[in-house]
Amino acid sequence: MPIEEDFTEALRTTLLTFEPPNTPSLLQAGVRNGRRRRRRRATAVGVSGAAVLALVGLGAAVVPGLLSDGRTADHTIARPAASATTGSATASATPKPAFTGTLPADRALATLTALLPTGLTHSSPPGGRQSGQLWVDDGHGKSLLEVHVSRQTSTSAIRSHVFAGTKPLADGTLIKSRQAPPGTDPGHETVNVLHPDGLYVTLMEWQAPSQNGPATRTTPILTPAQLRVIATSSQWQ
Repeated sequence: MPIEEDFTEALRTTLLTFEPPNTPSLLQAGVRNGRRRRRRRATAVGVSGAAVLALVGLGAAVVPGLLSDGRTADHTIARPAASATTGSATASATPKPAFTGTLPADRALATLTALLPTGLTHSSPPGGRQSGQLWVDDGHGKSLLEVHVSRQTSTSAIRSHVFAGTKPLADGTLIKSRQAPPGTDPGHETVNVLHPDGLYVTLMEWQAPSQNGPATRTTPILTPAQLRVIATSSQWQ
């Protein structure tokens, strides 16, 4: 017999000796193996969960109320200790200006109205809320008041033109009062105030309901001293 035939016969004989695999047995073994794996994973998860709970319990013991009430924990941890120096530092801090540029006319009029002496009535002339004008009356004729308030970043021009020759107060504030020459109709007076921080207040009074109309009074409703008190009030800040 040729060698090729001997090899083929030997291969065929060997294959005939193999038994088919026991499929049900293999399936059962796979199921058993899968169950063992699930049991091992469940055991591992249980151990990890117990460790986590133990750590959480330790944290709760160290920081009481951390898990039971988050708000209480925040309140206790975040609140800084009271300090006597905190209050003094706040009190000594320089307050920031309440406004910059030009104070709106309605706000200026609200402050002016609050500073008026008692016993006067007041009303708004046409366009007064936009121009900073107010009528005041003591029962003997209307007077027109006008107010302008601003915070200047540069005051050199105002100092040289409006306050030339004016001696500043101890705190550096400049005050200048002007009265219309005798015979001027209507009579009027102006008070200008310039503060060191650039706050500039101009308050004017006419002895008439308008700037150009005939005088309706022989004396002003507000005296020069009263105008000065209003113009220098700290409420303009």
